[in-house]
Amino acid sequence: MRFPIDTSQLAFVVTGPPMAAKDFSTKKVKVTEDGQPVMVVKLLAMDGNDSSLIKFNIPGEQHHLTPGMPVRVEGLTYGTAKDGEVRWWSATAVVPLHGAGAPAGRNPHASPPAAPAATGARHSGRAGAGEGEA
Repeated sequence: MRFPIDTSQLAFVVTGPPMAAKDFSTKKVKVTEDGQPVMVVKLLAMDGNDSSLIKFNIPGEQHHLTPGMPVRVEGLTYGTAKDGEVRWWSATAVVPLHGAGAPAGRNPHASPPAAPAATGARHSGRAGAGEGEA
């Protein structure tokens, strides 16, 4: 059985470079029916209070994913079989956030950045220098 995961309240960061998935029995590199490589992607999932490492296979080259990159995960599911003895994560896509309008490295659950200081007052760098002094 597969359980869909609502990722709207989660932030994800790539923890390592994607690696080619290996078939469990033959130890050969896995490919899809149409010949695409299957890659293993490792992410840190965060909800603002806690985090967990997840690992899953995804079809196609994933060289665009680099360690430390914030990403959005599409179609994330958690699967179980054999009365829960076999468990796995899967996803349909992992998309970098920096290309989708979000700043790179920004955790969407972090506090907003501090507002810039007012620009009207400036320090002259001279002790005792104040308004009207030359």
